[in-house]
Amino acid sequence: MAGLWPQRGLSDGLVLLRTWRLDDAPARLALSADPDVRRWSPPMAPATLERVQERIQAARQPDALLAPRDWVIADPEDDAKVLGSIDLRIDLPPMFRIADLGYNVLPWARGRGVASAALRLLSQWLLASDGKDLQRLQLDHAVENQASCRTALRAGFRIEGQRASFLPIPDGDGVRFADVCMHGLAPHAHRDG
Repeated sequence: MAGLWPQRGLSDGLVLLRTWRLDDAPARLALSADPDVRRWSPPMAPATLERVQERIQAARQPDALLAPRDWVIADPEDDAKVLGSIDLRIDLPPMFRIADLGYNVLPWARGRGVASAALRLLSQWLLASDGKDLQRLQLDHAVENQASCRTALRAGFRIEGQRASFLPIPDGDGVRFADVCMHGLAPHAHRDG
């Protein structure tokens, strides 16, 4: 049986992962409107305060295992200071024990290792028996998004290949399908060598 999300969240001294609060809405709105976040994300309707508040309300609802699926990356010294967000998506039947992860960081918090620290911290909990007890974590990003690639590698995710024309991202007034770099983390995997 997987464990419950720690009430105080998770922290490694560099970041704190905690659940969203309604007073985080302005930071969530800024993150959703950030040009770099929008550049590498599938096209979405412009964020509004109402949509952001709805997303925060949804994020506050625990899943069947009483754990959130969307967290704030906050400053551990001031948990009201939002640095970014990290989330997981589990679309496969539970027997697969696999989740996809995604992350974004506000512009002023970039370049400090915040995303890789959050990714590493959440991954450790998700893979642990006192967390979600998952078998594998994975993520992908547009091949051109080298910052995201460095983040995944620093967090221990290995490059596993590429998928051609997979990710819809904005391109001028339209959409193009970018090739993605696939990463995986499966600590119990058998490795040649």
